[in-house]
Amino acid sequence: MWKISQAREKGETVATSSTPSALAVAPATATAPPLALRPWLARDIPTLVAAHTDPQMRRWLLHHIDDEDQARTWLEQQERAWAEGTRHSLAIVELTDVDDPAAKADELDPVGSVSIRRLSKRLEAAEVGYWVASQARGRSIAPRAVEAAIGWATEYWATDPVKRYELIHSVGNDASCRVALKLGFELEEELPAHPLKFPDPGHLHVRPA
Repeated sequence: MWKISQAREKGETVATSSTPSALAVAPATATAPPLALRPWLARDIPTLVAAHTDPQMRRWLLHHIDDEDQARTWLEQQERAWAEGTRHSLAIVELTDVDDPAAKADELDPVGSVSIRRLSKRLEAAEVGYWVASQARGRSIAPRAVEAAIGWATEYWATDPVKRYELIHSVGNDASCRVALKLGFELEEELPAHPLKFPDPGHLHVRPA
């Protein structure tokens, strides 16, 4: 999929990919451009670090990226997870001012991330996660990106389909709750906090595949 490890060894800032640069595209809105989902690249490291300085992201995300070394490690983890088929993390980019936008998605800086992972103990289910950088909020990026990612995953797993998608967020993260409900994820259960791993109670939202 990606060549993050090789790029790191050579000190390069751009990774190569064996996939099309855009794996899925989400439509524009009346006030915002279309989106593309593409693999994360080594050139995205500064963007990752900058995004994780946002106080809201640091409040609600379980894992933080504090510097470029941590960003490289995160990219390598995503590469391994993709190769193993356990998790698929995609960068979200806005398609603006290019002649062939989807083909040039790898040249654009990410404004967020969306991921889908097959749940190892319940293979009929998959969990969705996402974040949007602070400067890109208010443009309906999260719901459009999640919908596009689910469409891609449905096709990707066509021979072994999932039956439901799950979305979990901390209680108090009202923005994520609104995104879940907008996408048709019904609130199924309130999950208790587990202080060592999940410091806040959570909402489990579920949507049939």
